[in-house]
Amino acid sequence: MKDFGFAMQRLSRPATILAAFLVCLPAALFAAAAGSPPEIQILERTDLPGGLVRERLRLPGFDPDEAVPAIAIYPAKGGPFPVAICLHCFRGSKENLEPWCRDLAAEGVFAITIDAYLHGERSIDGIFHGDNIASLGGEYSIWVHQSSIARTARDIPVILDALARRPDIDASRVAATGFSMGASTAMVLACREPRVKVVASIVGAVDFWWDVTKIAPGPEQDTRKASYGPRLRELVNSIDPKTRFSQIPPKALFFASAGRDEYIDIESIRRFVAELEPLYGKDRDRLRFVPFPDAGHGVTEDMWKQAREWILLGLKQKPQAPNPR
Repeated sequence: MKDFGFAMQRLSRPATILAAFLVCLPAALFAAAAGSPPEIQILERTDLPGGLVRERLRLPGFDPDEAVPAIAIYPAKGGPFPVAICLHCFRGSKENLEPWCRDLAAEGVFAITIDAYLHGERSIDGIFHGDNIASLGGEYSIWVHQSSIARTARDIPVILDALARRPDIDASRVAATGFSMGASTAMVLACREPRVKVVASIVGAVDFWWDVTKIAPGPEQDTRKASYGPRLRELVNSIDPKTRFSQIPPKALFFASAGRDEYIDIESIRRFVAELEPLYGKDRDRLRFVPFPDAGHGVTEDMWKQAREWILLGLKQKPQAPNPR
């Protein structure tokens, strides 16, 4: 070691600088790589009938170490295309909404569906244990449901950043739609993500405490909320659209709600829209509530038809600036 140190002292100044540079080079390269934008991985590309393309993707998400599995369908020619994000229900997967993506892609949209956090390829064995987990109410089932919404909503901005680098995408025109839990996730995006200008919610919750407790606001609901641990209360409060009205207008919102829904009370949607309506003012036509009195917790053909038309109309319109807050 003494001989090595002595030899280093005898190096000329240029040689010393070069040696120091070579020692630091790996760290510099690593730092550059760490700061580079995460890439989209195309795992499979298939031509579909009707001039469409289907891609199976792995996208960057909120956690840099966990890719988000996705399916994208879009026209083979033309562009740049507006984007529609299709979000599946609790215990579902991206494959459930592939038909929605095909419908939208046939109308000139880059349609993408992803696996929500803890779902599909991101699931964990046993995560949905219990016969009644979809009814929520219990602390564990609420945690799984609300964590899935919260984390997926954090994935979307990173996904949009990556998609915006594709030349065939117009990231200034983005819609979010979903069924049940996916519709609730779309509402979180309505509050948080400025690039999402259009939302179509199909039998999704908007008052999250009403949804997870199945109790209307009031003393009984307050008692139930107090019975949960502080971390769970913090989680639900952190994403609940009910307390974030001012962050939504003038985004174009469509709600399809079912009168015989055993999971989400139609009155919670009706009340939410009534309270939100005054904030729209002259933009009232950008807020629509359509009740389906005889429908249950599912997506009817007419629900999807009206939601699809809303998305296409909203994506064709010039994006509006948010209301000053």
